[in-house]
Amino acid sequence: MYKPLELVDAQELLLTPLDVPPFLVEDIVPGGVNIIAGDEKSGKSWLMLLLAVCIATGQDFLGHHVDQGKVLYLSLEDTFSRLQQRLFKLTDEVGFGNILLGIQSGTLDSDLIEQLDDAVSRIEGLKIIIIDTLQLIRGDNTTLSYAADYADVAKLKNFGREHNVSFFLVHHLKKQIEAHNIFNRFNGTKGINGAVDTMFLLDKESEFSTRASLYVKGRDTQPVELQMEFNDCKWELLNIRTQEEIAAANTPEIIHKLVDFIRERRSWRGSATELLNELGDQSVGTNVITKYVNQYKSSLLLDEGIAYSYSRTHADGRILSFEICDSCDGCDSKEDNSR
Repeated sequence: MYKPLELVDAQELLLTPLDVPPFLVEDIVPGGVNIIAGDEKSGKSWLMLLLAVCIATGQDFLGHHVDQGKVLYLSLEDTFSRLQQRLFKLTDEVGFGNILLGIQSGTLDSDLIEQLDDAVSRIEGLKIIIIDTLQLIRGDNTTLSYAADYADVAKLKNFGREHNVSFFLVHHLKKQIEAHNIFNRFNGTKGINGAVDTMFLLDKESEFSTRASLYVKGRDTQPVELQMEFNDCKWELLNIRTQEEIAAANTPEIIHKLVDFIRERRSWRGSATELLNELGDQSVGTNVITKYVNQYKSSLLLDEGIAYSYSRTHADGRILSFEICDSCDGCDSKEDNSR
């Protein structure tokens, strides 16, 4: 027998006051299923144990307020002795019953869900379950597919919704690097990325560096980069960059020069060669500057109130046109292919 769809009227939803689930860590760690990935021995487990201590004790985590509660930490690659040594480094006390530690568990295709269900029933006020690592709860299934990856995370997501508890999963990275989207470096298919609510990527400057960036991207958070340093076995916050600041830092310098140039001129029209001459910059070629302008026309240039159009004529060849447009939020760059 089928189960009818549970439907909510949109107008009724607009008028109904609903509680917004609190962030586990203000602005950066929402509720739901979170995942962190990084290279081997990059400090992921240290960071997760610090998170557990901060949530359990109410201390700020990386400079951000936490929603205090109890923590279940399944550290499946460790021993109790190693966990004890790490706790010695991180805290003097956490309070009895505030962090429960385990080093063995079942898998998603055997006993894990039943074990978690039993734990939730016995730990009053459980806020978050940290599992280190995701791979060790996936059992012997070696099928590499979007559907399998998504389904495994979905089991935890459904459990979390049913019991009002969040998850933080520790994961690994692929060996190859995809510069255009660092989150595609997560091991497995994009099914994991699609299923989790928030992704964290711990990226060290080098293998032996004490500095790293923690990139955050999720459904309920603005993308940010937390720049951190590992001091005396504890990650400490150095700086935070917003999505806009990250984009600006990765924008070619010649585009910043172009913005200043158009602001001063108010409008300009000419070839890519003439543009480079006017800018006094020959660090890139004509095809590259044209590509850059096309790449940033709907983001940085538009944000700066600069409208861009492109045309091609028999007499002049390829012509780039720029003008300051006070109301160009809705403008789209035009391409005129007239001959």
